[in-house]
Amino acid sequence: MSVRTTTWGQGRVVFIRPCREANSKGKRMRITTTRRARRTRLLGAVAAAAVATAGLTVGAVAVETPAEPQPYAVSYSNFESSQPDMPWTPRGDGVTTTTTNEVRRSPWNSLYVTGRTQAWHGVEISIGDYMEAGQPYEVTAWVRLPDGTAPTRAKLTAAQSDGQYIEITPLTAVNSDEWVQLTGSYSPPEGVDGTIYIELEDPTASFYVDDAAITAFACGRGPVDDSTSLIDALPYPVGVAVTANTLQGESLELLDRHFNQVTPENFMKPEAWYNSDHSFVAENAEADAVMDWAQANGGRVYGHVLVWHSQTPDWLFQHEDGTFLSADSEADRAELRERMRTHINNVAKYLSDKYGRFGSDTNPLVAFDVVNEVIADSPSPETGGLRDSYWYQVLGEEFIDDAFIYANEAFNTTYAAPGAEHPVTLFINEYNTQYGTDASSKTGRYHALIERLLARGVPIDGVGHQFHAWLDDDVEGFGAAMSAFDDLPLVQAVTELDVPTRTGTPVDTQTLLDQGRFYQRLFEIFAEQDAKRDLFSVTLWGLVDSGSWRFYEGDPLLFDPYYRGKWAYAAAVGQEIPATPQECTVPEPTQEPTSTAEPSATATEPATSAAPSAAGLPSPSGAASATPVVGAAPSPKAGGGPLARTGAELLALPAAALLLLTGATALWARRRTA
Repeated sequence: MSVRTTTWGQGRVVFIRPCREANSKGKRMRITTTRRARRTRLLGAVAAAAVATAGLTVGAVAVETPAEPQPYAVSYSNFESSQPDMPWTPRGDGVTTTTTNEVRRSPWNSLYVTGRTQAWHGVEISIGDYMEAGQPYEVTAWVRLPDGTAPTRAKLTAAQSDGQYIEITPLTAVNSDEWVQLTGSYSPPEGVDGTIYIELEDPTASFYVDDAAITAFACGRGPVDDSTSLIDALPYPVGVAVTANTLQGESLELLDRHFNQVTPENFMKPEAWYNSDHSFVAENAEADAVMDWAQANGGRVYGHVLVWHSQTPDWLFQHEDGTFLSADSEADRAELRERMRTHINNVAKYLSDKYGRFGSDTNPLVAFDVVNEVIADSPSPETGGLRDSYWYQVLGEEFIDDAFIYANEAFNTTYAAPGAEHPVTLFINEYNTQYGTDASSKTGRYHALIERLLARGVPIDGVGHQFHAWLDDDVEGFGAAMSAFDDLPLVQAVTELDVPTRTGTPVDTQTLLDQGRFYQRLFEIFAEQDAKRDLFSVTLWGLVDSGSWRFYEGDPLLFDPYYRGKWAYAAAVGQEIPATPQECTVPEPTQEPTSTAEPSATATEPATSAAPSAAGLPSPSGAASATPVVGAAPSPKAGGGPLARTGAELLALPAAALLLLTGATALWARRRTA
């Protein structure tokens, strides 16, 4: 229990309650771009004061020091295939929702809503499933109309179980030309359930929704001093998987500051290079964006991937009539080898034509995953321990030899700059190497395959480890996996790193601290490996938690959706990790009267559903929103924001409120602008 006194509004609130908590290696490269000015924040000051006065150490009891409440996503929907459920559901009879990639804001999909016949028809999310009574939340969704649709207006509304309808946002103009953000605050009253829904003024208009989030605020999730750059703190190149959406706004600032190598998360995979008619693309905008960033910033590009069983079009393995090529036909085998060679050559030619020869000053590509995930998960004696992919079924193990031979020919000979000596490092890449190193393990079979490749003179340069870990893994297994390859004359790289907590979202603060300690040992292992033989690089598989393909398994990365370093980041740069969460002063919400929307005079909702909002749908320039801003907590910053490339751009943290919360002039003087 803790006693807290705080000033909120015009009154003084005193309360006693538990603190709520919700949840290659070539030369050293340093990006030379001018660092953008960042928002002045109190986080650094509070962290500095806590460490300076208490001297926190690993395993020590955390100092009870005031800190600002921090935002975290309790629900985040980008409608990608990795999301385990779809909390936004149809609202109204006849309304249907489908995911689509034809129009989307996040990298892959959006949700298409159609079949509406009333203004209140749309999509909704449960209040009770994601919100606690009396707690302040930000609710955000991005909306866009289909091409050719006349403009209309949209808003977020709370349909409460007590019969009240609360406008979370005013009506906002939406159109078919751009994504429009709806963002507002909401605090559910005690004993109230219901839904939050998106409605449109035009009762029949279909629409898309993407990057929808509910954001809460909690104590003790830091603060973490995130002023140290990863590339300054770590002795090897530090990479991150990105998309074109990452290369803008605050996500770009974070990238510029902390990373000097990038991997295109999806858009150098085989399927990304082809049109629907099977022709090779004339433009790959996503791949170009990644190359452009590296070229402009003195960074490096690690390509991913040339030959893979997944995200590869089936037609590559088929005759024109759709039947599959056969290992029994030498003509079919020759055809598949030629298709592989043509694909690899075309990728190399595209990147060379646009950015200059490999090894030149203008081409930032330094490495490529040539083959990916070719080891079977089980011993599989019938395939010699290899994955039974189409590549293997037609060509056998020699398809791996062919891939490296063709890649070396294209990247290091045909399209290499004059005088450049082997400019592109060629990797084999595999996952789950951390689970044992005996002969029958995946790592044992991985090692045996590479030994065979080297014995056959295959031009392989590096061993890649996809460390898609879990927080409950034995962390020492990662070091054992890398040490198992020390006897080979190859460079090693951590190609894909993330550590979800396996708790789902949101993740509680104690688990985030435990995750920090796990990352702490991981980065110690990487330093030990780098000291034995230089690591080529370590690559985080995503920039912020909400952009990760494993987000829903529990906040896997170093930075949260609001671009702030977590305890995992603190571990990476060598900061101490406290044993328990820090205390945090939070204002107790004081209930204010709420406004009730007028019932609609033009449309009546069925009795089994909540009634629609106000008749005539008031103009954005009319009366103020009926949102009950009850004890509203500081909001995260807007514009290019967090969930900006992948979700919710939210309101800025009000500095005045933070000062009232801390009440400490000394801390104000320590504020950091980085």
